[in-house]
Amino acid sequence: LQGSESVEMEPATTENSTSEGGGSIRFGLFVVSAAILTLQILHMRVLSVQLWYHHAYMVVTMALLGFAASGTLVTLRPALLGKGLRARLAGAATLFGVTTIVSHLLLSQVADEVTEQSVGGDFGALASVYPLLVLPYFCGGLVVTLALSSAQRVHMRYFWNLIGSALGAWVFIAAITPLGGERLMALAAGLGPLAGLCFLAGTGPSKTRRMVCLVVLFFFVLFIKAPEWIGIEIGSGKQKFIQGELIDTRWTPLARLDLFASPTKEDPTEIHIVQDGAAGTIMTRHDQWTQKGLFDPRAMAFVPHIKKARKGQGPKVVAIGIGGGADLRTALDFMAESVVGLEINSQMVQVTGEDYADFNGHLASLDGVRLEVGEGRASLRLMDEKFDVIQISGADTYTAGASGSFVLSESYLYTREALTDFMDHLTEEGTLGIFRAYDEPPRETLRLFAMGLEELRRRGIEQPSRHAVVIRSSWIGGCVWSLTPLSDYALDKYRESESSGDAMRSLLYAPGLPPETNAFTRVADAIDRGTEDSFYAAYPVDVRPVTDDSPFFFNFHHLSDLFAAEDSTFARTFGFHFPVAPRILATLLFQSTLLVLLLVLVPLFLLRRGGLVNTSASRHLAYFSGLGMGFMFLEISTIQKLALFLGHPPYSVTVVLFSFLFFAGMGSRLSGRWAENPGKTLLRLRWLLPAVMLAFLLVLDPLLEAAFSQPLLVRVGIATLVLAPVTFLLGMPFPTGLARLKTLHPPLVPWALGVNGGASVLGSILAVILAMEIGFAAVGALSILLYALAFFAATTGSLKLGGGALESSGD
Repeated sequence: LQGSESVEMEPATTENSTSEGGGSIRFGLFVVSAAILTLQILHMRVLSVQLWYHHAYMVVTMALLGFAASGTLVTLRPALLGKGLRARLAGAATLFGVTTIVSHLLLSQVADEVTEQSVGGDFGALASVYPLLVLPYFCGGLVVTLALSSAQRVHMRYFWNLIGSALGAWVFIAAITPLGGERLMALAAGLGPLAGLCFLAGTGPSKTRRMVCLVVLFFFVLFIKAPEWIGIEIGSGKQKFIQGELIDTRWTPLARLDLFASPTKEDPTEIHIVQDGAAGTIMTRHDQWTQKGLFDPRAMAFVPHIKKARKGQGPKVVAIGIGGGADLRTALDFMAESVVGLEINSQMVQVTGEDYADFNGHLASLDGVRLEVGEGRASLRLMDEKFDVIQISGADTYTAGASGSFVLSESYLYTREALTDFMDHLTEEGTLGIFRAYDEPPRETLRLFAMGLEELRRRGIEQPSRHAVVIRSSWIGGCVWSLTPLSDYALDKYRESESSGDAMRSLLYAPGLPPETNAFTRVADAIDRGTEDSFYAAYPVDVRPVTDDSPFFFNFHHLSDLFAAEDSTFARTFGFHFPVAPRILATLLFQSTLLVLLLVLVPLFLLRRGGLVNTSASRHLAYFSGLGMGFMFLEISTIQKLALFLGHPPYSVTVVLFSFLFFAGMGSRLSGRWAENPGKTLLRLRWLLPAVMLAFLLVLDPLLEAAFSQPLLVRVGIATLVLAPVTFLLGMPFPTGLARLKTLHPPLVPWALGVNGGASVLGSILAVILAMEIGFAAVGALSILLYALAFFAATTGSLKLGGGALESSGD
């Protein structure tokens, strides 16, 4: 490094003569790492409440950008690694806590305006949120960057960094319900100054320590007063959908539940339960419930069973997504013999089944009613019994949510494989009823209807069109499929909906309607004749069936539709005229790419102008970029694959994050034994890691399928064990590369951290974009290619002998 100030590194002996900075720095790094990951997952929940769910995608991007920016700062200011290092670590850790609260308060002030602008299509407004989200992660990332860049044994500190992060995933799961979002945020922020005290341990009395102690005391008070001081409010854009007075709030790993009594708290007839301020369900007081008519979407699947029920042969029913209990009541109204309610959110079961049992007439205790907590599809697969009716009333699954990975409204309830699972659990004359939002031109309902018909054809039924009906009720479209042809009695009942006198109710499809009546009759005719591909190709939007590998049921566009016009009833109602999913992802990708270029390439250019000359810089860039992007690709695709296997989103997210971080930390620690020759270690990993990754991807699906019937704890153990080998090896390339770079050219170490973070930013977005186009299996396969290219860059050319000698001229 020529033409810049020299750096006097703080001797290891001033920290701890036995462990180069020793326990105090390592434990402080452990605490900060746990706090950062806890905050990251919590931020996704908070933004889902304050803004809209898809805005929570920014959290991962901004967290990684904060880390990249911290690497850039240390690269440009290497003096930060000199004397006073532990005071700087304490200061950055304390600032992490302070900026977490400050950024939250500021974001609360601008959230409503950002929501309104983005709904109108101005996604550039999201840029105003970036600095607020980046700030705490920049401070936390600065702690990690300083700790790793100054380490003599980087493998050991990287180990504590990963183990702390692994713990953070469990902290969120364990603490969000008992503490609530506000207190958990105060706890995560307060861990920052606590880590600061760890960094200052053994340094003697100082003003810095006294100041940090005062900050710790402040966070202790804040923890107690958090609901009043840093309350998390539902965005005003959502409040127009809410009726009644707030009576209860509950935080869960899946969503925040808010209960509103209507018309008044004193004498409610209904309790509106909203999740994250938007998705709602209603619990009706037991003496105010009225039986659903035959044309109500909740009742449609029961129509073919009415005759038998009147003879005392009531249907066995399973309802997926119990909400406030309306589906359970409806099943009992139609003389169901038994009703199993499957609900993914344990607090929803607590509310409906116990805490408000007096209000709903002890619904869960009625004869034949049984409630179970679990993701609907996964729980159903574990049941041996079959049902006469399977009912899904507008339920949305959270199986792919809250993960720290990008999610764009994935739903494992509405895929080709899901309909197979549902129909596998129907009796010979069983019916499956699902209703979704109805748009014009039809989308959700049409895609769902076509998927059901294709599944019936796959089961050997020659004319699936004789086994289904679709009824529109206001802006709800209800589909019913039967494993046997619908009887004349049932069809007559369905046709009566046309003469009900309700202009917003119509029979969209029934056997016998002319093929050219509407989109539903056309697709039914096409599926009967095997020409559905032509129908899909000609339809204005993409309504092809979706699969578990790319479960984006609510997305009807591709990136090629980025500038297409959106013209539907919902689009006109909410004031947007563009395809939402491609526009959001493209905006995030563009803005994030621009930021990464500024944080990585511009600093590199400035360093080269300042005299930093290294012929291998481009290879180091490729190596650390490939590791960052490849890691994100594999992590995101693995979370998706384990979602159904573990049956509950928090389990999937926690097990995957814990395994990736914990075992990678163990791998980092072991690779430290080979630190004397990192080049040779990379040569070993060049073939071993891609081979193990390939084996992992090949055996994962068959192994999960074979073990699906095992108890949950056994499945968690199996998932952890199958992840252990590959994640153990994943922990080796990054610290080994840093150790090698530290030997070859120490000033590039923090820059490499920034490069890795920047590539992870882009990888988190690209993984979803690619999954929407080619599926998550292909994303996992691409992770192998990225690692292979990274190793190629690190073990060929001037670096092929494991040296990578510095030269006097640039590339």
